[in-house]
Amino acid sequence: MRLPLFAALLATSILPSCYQLALSGNVGYAQMAVSGDIGYVNGTNSVAVRQDVESAIGLGDDRGAPYVRAALDTGVPVLSVSAFQFSESGNGVLQADFGDIGTSIGGISIPGGVPVSSELDFTNVKGAYAFQISLGPVAISPGIAVDWFDIDLTVRDGLGIQTENVQLQAPVPLGFLRGEVDLGIVSALLELGYMEYGIDDVDGKLLDIEALLQVHPTAMLSLFAGYRSLNLQVDGEIDGDTIDTDLTVSGFMIGGGLRF
Repeated sequence: MRLPLFAALLATSILPSCYQLALSGNVGYAQMAVSGDIGYVNGTNSVAVRQDVESAIGLGDDRGAPYVRAALDTGVPVLSVSAFQFSESGNGVLQADFGDIGTSIGGISIPGGVPVSSELDFTNVKGAYAFQISLGPVAISPGIAVDWFDIDLTVRDGLGIQTENVQLQAPVPLGFLRGEVDLGIVSALLELGYMEYGIDDVDGKLLDIEALLQVHPTAMLSLFAGYRSLNLQVDGEIDGDTIDTDLTVSGFMIGGGLRF
């Protein structure tokens, strides 16, 4: 009889945490835009001169982007995943070299710069694992996160002679903190992720901000408005090339979801 009694006590201690399982999912529409400066030259013997992505590369307009988010609350650890993707194209004028695209002939700068056309595909997926500390209607969840980037930037000169393609596919680990306030019909969420690193000849920083304000008309249905911002700074040598970049991708989101 002792073994069944022990099993019953063990089950009783485990089941309450199981009963706290909660799953939520959001789908929405975002207006995202890229801003900042980018400098990129082939080789390591030249300085990468930062250029404004709007005037030089021709990017920076708001673009519609699908946004999705899912979270699994197990009572203490909370797992969440969010993602968005957008594409943009535009025209700009380079005032300094960008990869293989030069802005001088025989050492003499081309007057007025070099007209270029650009195309950008940007995807971000963020996964987080945090430990929830509940304080009444307020919860604080420290943990870890990973931002996965898939960036594809193509820049062509106006004559179609030179083309530069820059691709980045990489995960970036982050220190992570989530704050939540749940007042029943209204709830708010703020997530912060940050990492500063120096690896070999590259220094970088990443700041990730995600915020949601949600209204819950019913126990299952939610409507939300939110904001997302990613600031990526990279300075150094990557694969034999020199880069100096300070880029921000940010925008507002709206949508709805379900929670169980």
